[in-house]
Amino acid sequence: MKRTLNQREKRLLLFCLATIFLVINFLAFREFSLRRTELTKSVQQLDLQANSNKGLLHERAFYEKRLAWLEKMMPYTDSAGKSQGQLLEDLQNAALDNELKITSQTLLEPVELDHCNEVAVSIRIHGDQDKLMRWLLTLQSPEKFQAIKNFDLQPETKTKAKAPQAECNLTIARWFNSVAPADAAPAAPMKEPEPASPLETPSAIEAALAPPEKV
Repeated sequence: MKRTLNQREKRLLLFCLATIFLVINFLAFREFSLRRTELTKSVQQLDLQANSNKGLLHERAFYEKRLAWLEKMMPYTDSAGKSQGQLLEDLQNAALDNELKITSQTLLEPVELDHCNEVAVSIRIHGDQDKLMRWLLTLQSPEKFQAIKNFDLQPETKTKAKAPQAECNLTIARWFNSVAPADAAPAAPMKEPEPASPLETPSAIEAALAPPEKV
């Protein structure tokens, strides 16, 4: 025999159903809000990427011209060791010409990058502060495909010299084309020697390789 719900039980049942309905709607709204937030961020990122791509397309001719300059002007080497030795010799001669003294030198392992090959050396150099700073300004050169990756310049406080003296630890890199010229003989890939001094740090190659304004 069925029993009819009294007024109190009916109100309780309606309250439970309303509670379940509200909880379900709250969870659904929360999930909708989270999804909407994620999709909004995704759309914003795509808009930024689209604007960036438009900018690159707009400057396509400029970058193609720069790439052509790099491919034409960047030298190629089939011997990382020889090129590294030449870099060190150039630094030694330049330091001697500027009356500076190299007190220590370390050959760093050659690196194969996506767009070029790199050789680098770390040196410690000492001498007249003014001459040292002027010499540092000559090291970074787009035409030589050479740049300072890291340096630490410290003035000497205890010195008997009349002119201010300074000491500098620096890492200089030189880049070479990873693609051999058409008339060059096939070359073996650059070998990686034993790990050397950890003075090497990441560099901004794009900025260092900027071609002259006239190109």
